[in-house]
Amino acid sequence: MSGSPAGLPAVRSPYGLDEPLNGSETALVRPYLVAWERGQERARQQRRRLTLVLAADFGIGLDAHVVGAGVPDGQLP
Repeated sequence: MSGSPAGLPAVRSPYGLDEPLNGSETALVRPYLVAWERGQERARQQRRRLTLVLAADFGIGLDAHVVGAGVPDGQLP
C-alpha cells in the first residue's frame, strides 16, 4: 500500500441540513397558539358584552373593573 492514508469524510449533519437555517424564514409562533389567544380574546369580549347588557337591563352602574377595562381576568384592583 503506497501513499498517504485516506482522510475522514466531511462532517455532515444527521438532520440533512447542509447549510444553516435562515432565521427570517422560520415561524416564531406556533399557529395553534395564535388561534387559542384569539379565542381567549373573543371569550373576554363576550363576557364584557354580556355584563354591559345585563347591567343595562337591571339599571346597574358599572365601574371599569367590573367590565374588565384593562384589568386581567381574575385580578381586582
